[in-house]
Amino acid sequence: MVIEYLQQIKDSYFEEKHALEKQLNLLEIQLKENTGMIKMLEETNDSCYELFTPRNVNSKNKAKINELIEEQKSINESIDNLKNSIKEYSSKIEQLDQIVEEENREIEIVQEYTEAMTQQNIVSEDEKESSEDNLLDSIKNILNRVELCSQLIDIDPVRCRLELSSVMKILTDLIEEKDESDF
Repeated sequence: MVIEYLQQIKDSYFEEKHALEKQLNLLEIQLKENTGMIKMLEETNDSCYELFTPRNVNSKNKAKINELIEEQKSINESIDNLKNSIKEYSSKIEQLDQIVEEENREIEIVQEYTEAMTQQNIVSEDEKESSEDNLLDSIKNILNRVELCSQLIDIDPVRCRLELSSVMKILTDLIEEKDESDF
């Protein structure tokens, strides 16, 4: 359930990032068009003619060039802002991927723990039936449970405490059995 929710958030971030990338591409195209227009307007201006004539030549072209230069500045600012936003969304997507991966690992550990506990319960029933090497098998069972608890302690502390109390009960029973058999 958590993984599905995180996946939905990741998908929405990915859509936002994709929309920003489209905007970025459009702005880059507009920037290239403006650059081309500025070059074309500058080529139509004859600087030598302007120097030697008393008239104001191509003032419209100069005004248009200045207007395009100002527009380019605002486009460059917008491009920088979009790139920063895209980086933020990319980092958020990466963080969500890491969280989902960690959650999947935790789920695997819990599943392994559950499988191991099921196998131990089967082994425990078999141990009750056979009296030979009962002590050694019980110690192995306890060791397995403690190892599983060490893996489970960060993921599910309550379950780990329950398992440790179960281990303590098994140890207490073993000690009592040993004391009874000695007397």
